[in-house]
Amino acid sequence: GLLRYGIGPHRLPRNILDAELKYIEKLGVNFVTSHRVDLKEELGQLRNEFDGVILCTGTWKDRKLGVPGEDMGGVENCLSFLNRFYHGGVEKIKEKVAVIGDGNAAYDLARTLFRSGADVTIVSWFKKDKIPADSEEIDAADEEGIKTNDSTQVVGFLGKNNRFRSLLCRSTKPGRPDDNGIAWPVIIEDKKPFELEFDKVFVAIGQVGSLEENSCDKGLKISEAGFIKTDEDCRTDMPGIYAAGDVVTGPSSVVHSMAEGKKVAHRVLNDVCGLQIHDACAERPRDKDFPEIPKDITKLTRVVMPERRISERRNNFSEVELGLPESKVIYESKRCLQCGVCSECLQCVDVCRSIGAIDHSESEEESVEHAGVVIIADSEMAPQVRGDDVIRAYGPKSSKTDVYAMIMRGFASAANAMVLLKKTMQRQKGHGFSYSQPEPGLSPDIRIGVFVCRCNDSIGWLDGMDSYVENLIATKNVVHCEVIPSACVPEGISTILKSVREKGITRIALASCVCCPLDFVCSACTDQRSRLKSALFTATGISRSMVVTCDIRGEALSLIKKDSRHAMARFKGLISRSIRSAERFKLFPSPMRNYNFTTAVIGKSEAVVTSAMTLAKADIDVYFFGSEKIIPEHPNIHCFEGASVNALSGTLGDFQVNIKSNNIGQKIHVGAVIIGEKSRKKIKYIHQELLPSRIVASSMQTEGTKGIPFFYPGMTSISGLFLADPPGINISNRKKGAAVAALAAAVMPRGPRHSKGYTVVIDEDLCRSCGRCIEVCLYQAITLKKNSTGVWYASVDEAFCKGCGNCISVCPSNAADSPYRNQAFLEQILEEILLQ
Repeated sequence: GLLRYGIGPHRLPRNILDAELKYIEKLGVNFVTSHRVDLKEELGQLRNEFDGVILCTGTWKDRKLGVPGEDMGGVENCLSFLNRFYHGGVEKIKEKVAVIGDGNAAYDLARTLFRSGADVTIVSWFKKDKIPADSEEIDAADEEGIKTNDSTQVVGFLGKNNRFRSLLCRSTKPGRPDDNGIAWPVIIEDKKPFELEFDKVFVAIGQVGSLEENSCDKGLKISEAGFIKTDEDCRTDMPGIYAAGDVVTGPSSVVHSMAEGKKVAHRVLNDVCGLQIHDACAERPRDKDFPEIPKDITKLTRVVMPERRISERRNNFSEVELGLPESKVIYESKRCLQCGVCSECLQCVDVCRSIGAIDHSESEEESVEHAGVVIIADSEMAPQVRGDDVIRAYGPKSSKTDVYAMIMRGFASAANAMVLLKKTMQRQKGHGFSYSQPEPGLSPDIRIGVFVCRCNDSIGWLDGMDSYVENLIATKNVVHCEVIPSACVPEGISTILKSVREKGITRIALASCVCCPLDFVCSACTDQRSRLKSALFTATGISRSMVVTCDIRGEALSLIKKDSRHAMARFKGLISRSIRSAERFKLFPSPMRNYNFTTAVIGKSEAVVTSAMTLAKADIDVYFFGSEKIIPEHPNIHCFEGASVNALSGTLGDFQVNIKSNNIGQKIHVGAVIIGEKSRKKIKYIHQELLPSRIVASSMQTEGTKGIPFFYPGMTSISGLFLADPPGINISNRKKGAAVAALAAAVMPRGPRHSKGYTVVIDEDLCRSCGRCIEVCLYQAITLKKNSTGVWYASVDEAFCKGCGNCISVCPSNAADSPYRNQAFLEQILEEILLQ
């Protein structure tokens, strides 16, 4: 249609158009060309031959100007000429011609005539700066030397012997704007008509409907404007006959016609084929305003599209716009405002249609939340409220932007809230035994359920993936296979649980975006991954020991657009390996620990004293080792006057504070320790008796520096041991002390502790007790023990082991290993790789 015979090759190269048509043909579409269809005689025959017929013939009748002399020779219309020209029926034009019009079609015709050698002038009744054509078209025409006679309305065609010679014109001025704000030109009455001489003239003022009631089948209703009448779903009054595009709506853009084509195709698939295809909601909410773009965004000039030289455009139809080089594309992408403002394109609604999580029509609601304490962290987000139960976590305007200072202010605010809410919390005192209820043993009956998440089709899905999963039911030990639209939503979780219970599934292979079944959040965890793991392992009672996961989103689905074959191979490999892993499951350990719920506070600084008082006010028992001159008074604080701390040992829940008082040594057992900076440098930490002591390390993470596993200011290398006054943070010592008190209060367990994932195990028969594992362990999880024969060996505290594998890498005897990915497993993988 108009793509070939209405738009010039200089704008739409024919090789691109041909490639698009070839693609459609390869999909299985048959093209029947050079076949005239009589809508009056043959429409009924087509309806009998096909289950559905779509009429999308467009509108090819040019609009007439409607002034005297328009039927003279030398006066032509836009589409009729372009159709003849691109069919090869027009020779080169070496004449002076005029194009009457001011839309894109008029400019496209003018630029086509220019390339045929004509001297072209556009005659428009608008002022030059008000011409409605695209500015790019106007600028391109000006560059090519196409002249413009603006503010000129043609009122007649003049000539002799029925042959055109000149235009009779009147001058115009902008009229009064209509309801759409368009100031349509009006003739200036007191100015005389004038003539413009040309050899030929072309009228390009749009198209009109060409159909009439007597030219079509009686069942086809035609509007007064000459277009086919349809309902909202593109159906005509004739059963099985549909219509769409310009033949229904009148002249429109290419994009609008393509949208109409998709719409009618979806309707035919629904009516004829019974396929439910949802149309994307393309209408933006009318009652919402877009937020303004921030005024402080740096302004960058838009990249200019390189174009072919003017001298190279004449006499040929080569594409004018040459495209951007890679460097310019990268620069242009950096102009993105990244303002985060939703433009209501509604693409998210279509992508998320399967679960319907997005509702753009939802109105704003006000809700009331009741709380005992309010913490305001941003002065611009909350009203000016005052009260003893209102805590402000932000610093003064004069304070420097310091991430660590902001964090400590937040912790200090949490500490103040903890004190205010002390009567609402049950604080454990003294000693406690924390353990997890042992998980039920893995059933010897291996019944594997395979659940595959499509990730809501957000990055693609292949047809063969569904059939592959369905066929897995024939695999040994697999009793159930299912593809889920989205596993991380409540509906997806419920589907998995229902199938597990109905099928008696004892082991699960879950293929989704989750890459590991470990019970903690790492840098790779997204909200979706965390939500899915939390729902499966925490809220449902399913043992983590019975679930193996694989990340098909990141490792398979993400490759679909680049290499669908490779994506399919990765998809199959990940799932098949997960099934094999499920057959070799082992139980996760259930560590047990004895906890002391008293906190030791050591030091003499203001921050240290503040920490002790904050914990005491929150109803936590405190042992205070400090200055005799400064003794905080509170019933929950027990002061060891005259006692000096010599050394610290132990870990969270079971620290030993070695003190000397009146030349008598004593060990005080506590669960957590807060120490001042000066005391940290003096007091040695003993990881285990008979092993060398060292100073407790305390530093904060900085960009480019590796090997610092603790992030929050106030944390140290020992879990449960905190620094009251970390240096280099620009806030008051009182806030530092309160912040660290909050950390110490939060670190003590409120319920059973359990293994978070794969912990290291040590074979005591292979261990040489060299101590290398103790030196590299960042979490103080390894100690030395004696066996029944008095031989030392390393032992791992599973409550503190993170499974990082540092100890495995330095063990010279392979005694330290992972119970799930052990040495034998790695040797088997290497053997399979080398054999292949």
